[in-house]
Amino acid sequence: MGISYDSSKTLKKFKNKYALPFDFLSDSKKEVAVQYGAAGTGWPRRITFIIDKNSRIEKIYKKMNVNTHAEQILDDLFPKK
Repeated sequence: MGISYDSSKTLKKFKNKYALPFDFLSDSKKEVAVQYGAAGTGWPRRITFIIDKNSRIEKIYKKMNVNTHAEQILDDLFPKK
């Protein structure tokens, strides 16, 4: 799930434009960003959280390269044998 300060309408357009296979949550009041320490001035910080099925945070990515980040997450979730 992606979370952004953008409106639900804007996030729906973004999801459809890029055919993304996950949903977005509009955090226009910045409540979720504050709770997760991702609130920034003007826009949220880019932070990725891996959260397990019991709602526990397993890993936090605070620094990322947008060109390789998705692959890094997949490698961490599904390590090659």
